[in-house]
Amino acid sequence: MAQLTRAAATRGVQERLAATVEAYPGLRLEPAPAPFLRVPKTQPGGQRVTRGGRLPEADDEVFEVVAELWRSAGSLVTDTATADGRQFEATDPAGYVISLVRYGIDEPVLSVASPQFPAPLLDRGLSAGLLAGAGLGCLGPCVARIGPSETLPWLSSYWGWVPLFVLIAGGSLWLPDTRRFGIGLAITGTIIGLTVALVLSS
Repeated sequence: MAQLTRAAATRGVQERLAATVEAYPGLRLEPAPAPFLRVPKTQPGGQRVTRGGRLPEADDEVFEVVAELWRSAGSLVTDTATADGRQFEATDPAGYVISLVRYGIDEPVLSVASPQFPAPLLDRGLSAGLLAGAGLGCLGPCVARIGPSETLPWLSSYWGWVPLFVLIAGGSLWLPDTRRFGIGLAITGTIIGLTVALVLSS
């Protein structure tokens, strides 16, 4: 059996997420940041692709509809009501985990996580981010120094590149598809950029 790749895992997650939302007419998914999604326990050296979001129009019936969908697909389903809320989880035959959780009167949150697969020795997104961060860290302070000193004096200092860097790195970290790139960008950009700015401004 071929080893699961990140591209295949992403495709599988998106297909299951779409199938779950389409099973309940009128359901709308509002993407949520990764920290709000449920990720199954992952062993060291492994990774999962996770996508999901809030379901603002959903009521309690959505749990029954989603449970029926995934039971009919041969998934192992658990549906538990706790003092904190309701927790539904289904593991399909391919190993994808579909979670639907609602706490109190909060909107239900739907998450789909891929099976675990080995993290690559050299992550392309991370490597690209490290290289981009190194370039930005070297050039940022130098380019900022020749900014418009009369209208915006602070931009013409060696630190004028920092707000733009924070905006780019923050945006990359926020989006799941560019998060690995953002991590690399933030690491080398911060280390090299601050070092270059300190040396040039001293």
